[in-house]
Amino acid sequence: MTKHESMKSSPTRDPSLPSMIVFDLDDCLWTPEMHELPGMPEIPVHGDLNGNGQKGVVGLQVPRYRDTVVLYDGARKVLHELATNPLYEGVLLATASSSLEPSYSYACLDQIEILPGLTVGEMMRYVGK
Repeated sequence: MTKHESMKSSPTRDPSLPSMIVFDLDDCLWTPEMHELPGMPEIPVHGDLNGNGQKGVVGLQVPRYRDTVVLYDGARKVLHELATNPLYEGVLLATASSSLEPSYSYACLDQIEILPGLTVGEMMRYVGK
C-alpha cells in the first residue's frame, strides 16, 4: 500500500473542528452543584437517554433525599452528538474540574450514561482532578 492509499483509507479529522473540547461540570454539564448535595449521589435513576427509546442511567440520586444529579438537556444532546457522529471521532473530550466534592463528581461521571453502556466518564480522555 502506498502512503497516499493509506491516507485515503484512514479518517481525517476536519481541520475546522477543535482538537479538544473541555467541559466544566457543576452547573455547566449537570445540576445541582455537588456542594449543594446532602450526601453522595449513588442511586441510579433510569430513563430514556436521548428521546429515542434507549434506556439507561440518566441521573444519580442521593439516598434518603430527593436530590438527583442530571445532565442539562443541552449538555446531554451535545454529548450524544459527540458520541454518535463520526465527524467528531478525532476530537478529544475532557473535564476541567472535579467540583468541590470530587468523589461525588467521579460517581456521576462513572454512572450517568449517554448511550446504553457508555458513561460520561468513558467519553472523557482527560478528567480534571
